[in-house]
Amino acid sequence: MASPESVVSCRLESSPIFHSAFKQECSALYAVNGDAALTVSDYDRAIVLYSAAINLDFASHAIFANRCKAKLGKMLWMEALVDAQQVRWHLSFHNQCSL
Repeated sequence: MASPESVVSCRLESSPIFHSAFKQECSALYAVNGDAALTVSDYDRAIVLYSAAINLDFASHAIFANRCKAKLGKMLWMEALVDAQQVRWHLSFHNQCSL
């Protein structure tokens, strides 16, 4: 029979709040590592890491902006433009929500 502690732990780990917090923490780690890659001009790695953060649904305008910078570094003009438009959308959405 499972101990009460393991039952509580299992319930917490299967809760949507736990998964959301876990995804947010992972997204932050990907973003930090993407920042490090961008700093040393490792654009391919930065793009992969920022994309992973975005795919976890915790993308901020800063993550899109940094991925845009990495794409500009690789001269991926159209892809960078798409990210720049996402930055603009995130900022306008945030401004509308704070009114």
